[in-house]
Amino acid sequence: MLALAAAAPIMVAMGLFLARRRAVTMAMFSLLTGVVSAILFFPTPAHELANAAAMFGPTVIEVLLILFAGVLLSRITTETGAMDRISGWLRQSASNQQAGTVLVVFGLVPFAESVTGFGIGVTVGVPLLLQLGHSVKHSALLSLLGLVAVPWGALGPGTLVAADLAGLTLFDVGVRSALMTLPVVLGSAITTWLVLRAESPNPGRLLGHLLGAAVLLNAGILAANLVMGTPPAGIVGSLLVLAVHLLAFRIGGTLVPAGHSTWLALLPYGVLTVGLLAARALTASMDSPLLQRTLTSGGVWLIIACLVAQYASASLGGTGTPLRTRALLAYRSWIPVGVTTGGFTILGALLAATGMGEELGAALAGVGAGYLLLGPVINGLAGFVSGSNTAANSMLAATQAQAATAMGSSVLQLVAVSNVTASMATMLAPSRILLAYEMAIVPVPAAGPTEAPPSEREVTAWIGPRLAILLLVVCSLLGLVTWLIH
Repeated sequence: MLALAAAAPIMVAMGLFLARRRAVTMAMFSLLTGVVSAILFFPTPAHELANAAAMFGPTVIEVLLILFAGVLLSRITTETGAMDRISGWLRQSASNQQAGTVLVVFGLVPFAESVTGFGIGVTVGVPLLLQLGHSVKHSALLSLLGLVAVPWGALGPGTLVAADLAGLTLFDVGVRSALMTLPVVLGSAITTWLVLRAESPNPGRLLGHLLGAAVLLNAGILAANLVMGTPPAGIVGSLLVLAVHLLAFRIGGTLVPAGHSTWLALLPYGVLTVGLLAARALTASMDSPLLQRTLTSGGVWLIIACLVAQYASASLGGTGTPLRTRALLAYRSWIPVGVTTGGFTILGALLAATGMGEELGAALAGVGAGYLLLGPVINGLAGFVSGSNTAANSMLAATQAQAATAMGSSVLQLVAVSNVTASMATMLAPSRILLAYEMAIVPVPAAGPTEAPPSEREVTAWIGPRLAILLLVVCSLLGLVTWLIH
């Protein structure tokens, strides 16, 4: 009975998702179900709830700030033409849509996600894919498929949580997660090919290009984990993909000089990356955790990047729209995304604080060695619900470790593979799909009337099954690998 009560919020979310309800509706009803289940079946002392609020509160605030600033940055760079210049440079250098698309999916989106996390890679990828000529549906789906470096998003806090709760080292979990990510990147490449093959003049070449970029990204991440440690691994791996493509463009004679306007368009992202990495390095030995977290917050540096983008727009021939006006429009787009993400993140904290997540995991572990097949799927469901591998690992990492120990299996393998599946499941999370949709329908100034974009329900109905099949296949494969290792 307790296990069913603990599973109720996840079941409600999945039911509403399959019923094609809006993401906000899923979040609110799932959270309400979690609250009712906690009150009726998992009474928790007030001081423990207060401690959980103090622990997870800053995370919720930071996540919402990052999402708002990401939406605002995307709007500014789109309206000022910065995205046009970047995508135009990529199109001219790549000489074809295929090369530019692969560069975005396995280079730019993983890079942005590794630097900032919380799905911000989507806000970078969608506008560029639109500018490369893809439809709203394709741009949203391809940007979500680029979320293959989530275990290293925001320099890997979710992976760190998994390691700490399981009593493992971050190095070991990072390396094993990189090894287990290979099916994820290959699956993402194949799904991208299935979506684009009908439009490609040479489907075989497209598949080879996608698989090569996926393997290159994974190899870079693994090497960085081994040599530099886990936190910067996603950044290094994605930069490797970017560097190899730009080098190929140069050797092929198609690389176009960036020019002053392109460098100005790239400046906000450079400030974000360099500033964030420098802040993390300079504050590593700081005694104040709160101040350190503030100075190294992706949200803070995204706000700085927004200011840079806004006031660099004059040099780009921007429209002159005041920052306040753009912030208000971004806020309106952010409201459904913020409510959805905040609701699921709070639900994750509630499951962890009340013991509901632990109860669910313990009940599932009772099936014996078969749990090695189910464990990665369970963490995948947690990643789907919360949209965060950090929240998923907070709920279930300790339980996964306990289950592996009880069965005499590898704790490292089960925890790492669960970290990977939870991360991959964020592609399908309602909050991520909604974010991709909102980015895809951001209005761009046009000379004439434009066709009305598809509805959120239509886009979700098209994206959902494709990502669900990919997630099911990869989770099953990783579960089988874990069972065979046992």
